[in-house]
Amino acid sequence: MTKRRKITIAVITVIVLLGVLRLIPNRSFDIDTKELLEYCQSKGLSDEYCILVDFSKPQGVDRFAIYSFTDNAVIAKSLCAQGRGRENNIFCRKFSNEIGSNYSSLGHYQIGRLRPMSHPFLWFFNDGYEVHGLDSTNSNAYERAILIHNGNACFETYPLPCIPASQGCFTVSTAMMKKIAEIKKSSNKPILLFAYK
Repeated sequence: MTKRRKITIAVITVIVLLGVLRLIPNRSFDIDTKELLEYCQSKGLSDEYCILVDFSKPQGVDRFAIYSFTDNAVIAKSLCAQGRGRENNIFCRKFSNEIGSNYSSLGHYQIGRLRPMSHPFLWFFNDGYEVHGLDSTNSNAYERAILIHNGNACFETYPLPCIPASQGCFTVSTAMMKKIAEIKKSSNKPILLFAYK
């Protein structure tokens, strides 16, 4: 079997597997939202909305969500990339706060201002929201230039080919970026992002 044929079979297999994942019922975001609301209130963060990122969910399912404390419900969901690390492992399951690790970090974040991507060759992504780590597990987020930003077109058209891996940023759909802009505009307090597994 030629190398090209092997690669083609591997790509088709990945597409099929990711498509099957999409058919599996997407379990809810299992988190104590009452505790999160208390955290937000104690830190002066929004008590209307927060963002949940459940990294225990596999790639290929919606694991980034906007949660409304008022409605007690998830009001928007998206795919979310995970940091692939220095070894460029697109199925990476490790987490790190180390500068230069290219891994995602867990913990509480405060969402900051919208700003351009720091790498000039990433012009095809739009601006992203800064995130400021509030825990020891993510305290280097700002220095690492971790952002919430849009991914490629496949984040909208999944299950077409899409490898949701990043250098530690929360890469989401363009539709989700618009929804974040809406809730930030309507909220008079900073919004919490909580990443967990």
